[in-house]
Amino acid sequence: MNLIQSIQINGQPIAAIGNTDLLKRTKTGLLCSRKCPADKIMEAYEHFKEWAIDPQAIIISGFHSPVEKECLRLLLKGQTKIILCPAREIEYMRIPGDWKSALESGRMLILSSFAEKRSSAQTIDRRNHLVADLADTLTIPYATPDGNLGQFKE
Repeated sequence: MNLIQSIQINGQPIAAIGNTDLLKRTKTGLLCSRKCPADKIMEAYEHFKEWAIDPQAIIISGFHSPVEKECLRLLLKGQTKIILCPAREIEYMRIPGDWKSALESGRMLILSSFAEKRSSAQTIDRRNHLVADLADTLTIPYATPDGNLGQFKE
């Protein structure tokens, strides 16, 4: 299943698994701090439910923080297209069972520019920049004051 392709994005080599045609369409980026107030989680959840039923939507994220993971859970049950950017290599990544049908149906793309087997603060920051660079619009339900996501807020 892990048919890894090598593609170039802005001159940078990227490993890809899945439907690379998703990169050609309009994408919404999702970034959220790990710690998020309950009211912001509830607001974000409403967006996620709308995204999940939109077959035209493409959501790109690392899907790493708890809020982002919940979004991925809902999106996998829906019709939305998903671009997942882990902050680590994907060559030896075990693909979770609930991702397989999305990959096989062409609804999902996994991208990584990393050789590291584990994510770190540095790879997470670089991954967040990749998400922001590839997204046409960026949704940030919550950015911790003085946190790393503040650089992406308008």
